[in-house]
Amino acid sequence: MSWVNSDLLFLPVGGSEEIGMNANLYHYQDKWILVDLGISFPDETDLGIDVLLPDFDFIQSLGDKFLGILLTHGHEDHIGAIPYFADKINCPIWGTAFTIALLKRKLRESNNNTKLVLNVLSIGEKLKLGDFIINTIQTSHSIPDPVSFLISTKEGNIFHSGDWKLEQAKNLNENFDFDTYRSLGNNGVLAMICDSTNSLVKGKTPSEDFAYEGLYKVVKDKQGAVLITCFSSNISRVKSILDIALKTDRSILVIGRSLLRAIDAAKEVGYLKHVPDFLTLKDFNVISRSNVLVIATGSQGEPNSALSRISRNADKFVNLIKGDTIIFSSRKIPGNENAILKVQNRFLDNGVELITDEDADIHVSGHPSRDELIEMYSFIKPKISIPVHGTREHIEAHAKLANDCQVPNVIKPKNGDIIKLNSLSPTVLDTKKFTTNVFDGGDVVPIDNDRFVSRRHTLWNGFVHISIVIDMDGYIISPPQITQTGVSDRNNIEDFLLDCSLKIETIFNNDNFQNKDSDEEICDYIKKNIRKDFKALFQKRPSMNVHLIRV
Repeated sequence: MSWVNSDLLFLPVGGSEEIGMNANLYHYQDKWILVDLGISFPDETDLGIDVLLPDFDFIQSLGDKFLGILLTHGHEDHIGAIPYFADKINCPIWGTAFTIALLKRKLRESNNNTKLVLNVLSIGEKLKLGDFIINTIQTSHSIPDPVSFLISTKEGNIFHSGDWKLEQAKNLNENFDFDTYRSLGNNGVLAMICDSTNSLVKGKTPSEDFAYEGLYKVVKDKQGAVLITCFSSNISRVKSILDIALKTDRSILVIGRSLLRAIDAAKEVGYLKHVPDFLTLKDFNVISRSNVLVIATGSQGEPNSALSRISRNADKFVNLIKGDTIIFSSRKIPGNENAILKVQNRFLDNGVELITDEDADIHVSGHPSRDELIEMYSFIKPKISIPVHGTREHIEAHAKLANDCQVPNVIKPKNGDIIKLNSLSPTVLDTKKFTTNVFDGGDVVPIDNDRFVSRRHTLWNGFVHISIVIDMDGYIISPPQITQTGVSDRNNIEDFLLDCSLKIETIFNNDNFQNKDSDEEICDYIKKNIRKDFKALFQKRPSMNVHLIRV
């Protein structure tokens, strides 16, 4: 252990080297709290993997030293991992009303809602956990009830920004309390842990009004069906779309469980009122296409999403044709570009008009651009800046900006860095090795698990299965059967497999080979010899299974 019980520490578990998977630990007086526990999404190289999860082993090992989880807001990259670790979480969870309402629905869907203690935090509420005192401060984002936290200790105050921007969403009745933020800096802030998502973007991030006006201009003149895809939990955007549908006399069809879940939670806590009845899937081809507006999930090109299915003409009820319009009212998360492009190209191939944020003002970010970061630093006046919530490029850009803002100490964290927060000399004491996890086959396992190594190898090299029937003395009874998948489609592949079968027979006719100690050794010997032949002819080393049967 490289720290003492009284040290004030910051330890990013996730979110400091990627967009997503936010999870940040704080330590003081031998106790720990966690801010957020989110997921991230794989890129196209992680085939067969749907979701990435932070490493929870260290958090679980803390036992009763781990006091609780604080949630800044309800986006997947901040709360999405909780259902996967529900059986390992033995502490209370706090979040604002919408965040908790959304989390409850996620837990019900995953059948993990029985034991977790979920507490609703009010805006402005003060919470005491051990020697931590947490103040809940309203901010602005793209989802109801986002908050920042002021985490106070006798060693100093920490401002944890969460996701934010200065321009308020009027349709969510947000109130960014500038006076409160200024007062934080006047009272002294030791460290500011802050969002880096838009640290490379100049200027200020516009308000939701900007996206509303842009979407309305696009939708009002369209004659065919209109489908808008956005992030499911972007309730501010959903509210804009609902208002536009009403204004353009279009009925609403909502497709996607996560979207329906978010709308239901927003209705429960009062952010969506007087919502009209939605169309059913069967209604889509019954009413005039010019009177339909579809909201669907899948803006990031997720292969199993409603949008991807519609783009492939694989949806039983909904299809888009020439004269219809698809609108991507969302940003591209880094790593998803190719997946999104594939979906978009399929719509274009079908003659559907495609509109993105490069074509019209139909999307605004929920994160601060550079001018807003500068303004926040002028409010908070921290002695230490620690940029989080971004890739290495984002964090480096944010760190440079913090230096330009005359912050005395700037630390560029990596996941696992144990950072001692000291006004005179903040230091990285040590680095814990955290492994990204994935959910696979009902299990949470490390991404470097042998099963994924094997899958990747098979993906690029193919698979060979060999069945051999021998008698108890080790003599072949019938010709070995060999099949291959994904190695080659050459015309001569069958002749090659026959040659391999004859080679195996020759090996078994060798008296020396029959004296091998075990069936396992026999199988390993066959693999080694046959794999060489595949390598020589196809320049591949396929995964290989040898099934030895004794009769």
